Amino acid sequence: MQLNEIVNEVIALGHQGFGTVDSLQGIIIAVIAAALMSRYGQIVFYAVAASIIHEVVNVGRGMMGGGSITIPDFTNMEVLKLIAVRFVGYLIVISLVYLVRRIVMRS
Repeated sequence: MQLNEIVNEVIALGHQGFGTVDSLQGIIIAVIAAALMSRYGQIVFYAVAASIIHEVVNVGRGMMGGGSITIPDFTNMEVLKLIAVRFVGYLIVISLVYLVRRIVMRS
């Protein structure tokens, strides 16, 4: 695999991850996570926590609609891939919000 192909795959993964977080639910979770972060070294922890909270909210939203508890099939590779992509998206979005927060708070 050439370097150009690897870079293109990483960019595609980041774009896809950002797309999974780019909803009102995801942005609210990312803004709260970025607000709670005291230093950038905590980004992985907060991205993992945001991904877990996103899944919990999805289950809760299913219950609110009058349905029963529907837990995702975590043994399915497609579900795990979606969660991993969402984790990458949260890494990007939380990083961006944290960066903007740091720039605005310094001024």
